[in-house]
Amino acid sequence: MSFRGDSERQAFLRDQRIKKRKKTSRSRYVSEILSVLKPQMKLLDIGCGTAHIIQELATSSRRSLFVGLDVSHAMVEMTESNTIGFHNIKLVEGDGFRLPFPSCTFDIVTTRLGDYSQKEAYRVLRRRGYFFEYSLGPDADKEIKEFFPERIEKENFFIPKDLRNWKQEVCEGIIEAGFTVSDIDDFKEANHYENEEELMDLIEMVPLVRRFDRKKDRERIKELAERYGSEKGVKITWHYYILMARKS
Repeated sequence: MSFRGDSERQAFLRDQRIKKRKKTSRSRYVSEILSVLKPQMKLLDIGCGTAHIIQELATSSRRSLFVGLDVSHAMVEMTESNTIGFHNIKLVEGDGFRLPFPSCTFDIVTTRLGDYSQKEAYRVLRRRGYFFEYSLGPDADKEIKEFFPERIEKENFFIPKDLRNWKQEVCEGIIEAGFTVSDIDDFKEANHYENEEELMDLIEMVPLVRRFDRKKDRERIKELAERYGSEKGVKITWHYYILMARKS
């Protein structure tokens, strides 16, 4: 994802989409984290975005401390309104590549579709601490790639060097940072968008397409909707993986 962080418009779209979306994939990720989370632990979420993940965690574990970090000032402002009443959540505006924390501060470090340094995540994690990453698999948003092949924002897609061994590619950087990978699983879901406007919100929110213009690109969006539309809406593939690793 882009290290520039979300604009105010992107932050708004992301917040609205997450509130509306089913929690299937998010719940799986949260469950994995809760399986190792204990009272009094400190957890850092890099690229916390709208903070819906740490809200769910903080609700389940009120005696733990959750720190959400995001590079976007607009996103942090929105997150503050989302976390009113959560006394065990602290929000920090900061860079995932230069984490503003001392070494060995956290028991758990998580990141969901965030821009960050794997070595920095390792540095701030305590010995035997847990690291969780939720990120994109190679088939994510493949329908959009099909219709905008020459204009996709490559940094917001996962394009592996070797499609057959993409999990190994993911693990290499984690291992180089010093982690021991415990597990990596991937999942696919069909997301359905009600109409063309909602689909364009997705493209604008991430963003997925360079120089996207809702007026100029509407015809191509119509073609996409016709090909992948059904009674449920316009189908877009959601492909993600959950990785768990530990610091020795």
